[in-house]
Amino acid sequence: MVIEKKIRSWHLLQTLLQLLLVTFSLIYSLFIHANGTAIFKTFVLIILISLQFSVLNKNVNSKLIQCNYYFQAISITSTPIFFFTLVNDLLTKHTNMTITTFVLCLITIYKIFMFIPMGELTMGKVQNKWGRFCLLWFIYLIIEVESTYTIPTNPFLKACTNSAIIGNLSFAVTTWFVMKKWGFVTPNFKLSSKISKIILCILIIFIVIDCLFNGFNGADSWNGIFTNWNFRIATNNNLLYLTLSALAAGIGEEWMMRFCMLSFLLKLLQNSSKQILEAIFLDGLIFGLIHLFNTPFQPLSATLLQVIQAMAAGILFSALYLYTGTIISNIAYHFLYDLAGMITSGSILMLSPTIFDWQLSIFIVLIYLGLALFLVTGKRKKVVEYNLKFQGLNKKVFLNS
Repeated sequence: MVIEKKIRSWHLLQTLLQLLLVTFSLIYSLFIHANGTAIFKTFVLIILISLQFSVLNKNVNSKLIQCNYYFQAISITSTPIFFFTLVNDLLTKHTNMTITTFVLCLITIYKIFMFIPMGELTMGKVQNKWGRFCLLWFIYLIIEVESTYTIPTNPFLKACTNSAIIGNLSFAVTTWFVMKKWGFVTPNFKLSSKISKIILCILIIFIVIDCLFNGFNGADSWNGIFTNWNFRIATNNNLLYLTLSALAAGIGEEWMMRFCMLSFLLKLLQNSSKQILEAIFLDGLIFGLIHLFNTPFQPLSATLLQVIQAMAAGILFSALYLYTGTIISNIAYHFLYDLAGMITSGSILMLSPTIFDWQLSIFIVLIYLGLALFLVTGKRKKVVEYNLKFQGLNKKVFLNS
């Protein structure tokens, strides 16, 4: 109760501050710098922020209140993009570069934690399981897009915002509290005590080889698959941005897919005799399909290849998470894999694949699927079941009828 009281006070102060600054911006637009579009946006923003006080209502039995939780979760995560844009405009117009950079730096850090009250007071109180599922995806996409608004000052702040690292950290911090409110156990940061040291060494070697192959193998035919290597970094200009982008993907995608989504799927499939296999394959399928969002930014053939590779990689990542029992292994693998590819290509997008690229991808997909099945079957399955037991996600046992 003490913690919830503090969370409510946090939300109250945060909302009051936003309302105060946006109201000041409205007055500024009306009397000093008249702008019809800005006035309209600011007026709508004031209404949305004012409605956010409604989550302080403790009446959780009302259906109207339940609907409000959905609305406010979306509203609270959507309005900051407009709010920060207003603050950014005011700072750049009325302060010097040093003050602007300092304030924006503080705001950028604060953004990592600012949605904790929303998670506790709105998302955490949503009761419908499918509503939770859909809301989680919606919030994830909002925070991803919102975190990339432009900051026209410090290069490091630009890299932080453009790479979406802040948004992914914010999502991880927020859902840490939300998933606990929904009854899920937060992910472990230590290796499972049951993991085989031999298999762990094999996994480390495989991950290193896979990351090096993804980034530095320049083979364009089967003849050069073992001999054609290029360890040259494509660009130094965007190195910070590419590194943060790879880290953002590693944190955000693994936290969303392996902690949040896989936990949901395992919970939904607790009555299934093939719970583990079905969960990791569905998780991989979803992970692959979300890469369709890259279609507007790269060739369609590249996106289709990426979807297929991501499906297989998602299955492997899920199996790796369940076997090792720690989210850190997944974040590190995902980060290193993406980083190796990005720093050698100089881009976060793919080019049109060749026939050899398709052939090689099919070969890699088969390796991923084979390793994934190895990790969740045989003696390794007992390790997975042991890890799931402590997360409350192990398969329910029923007596034979």
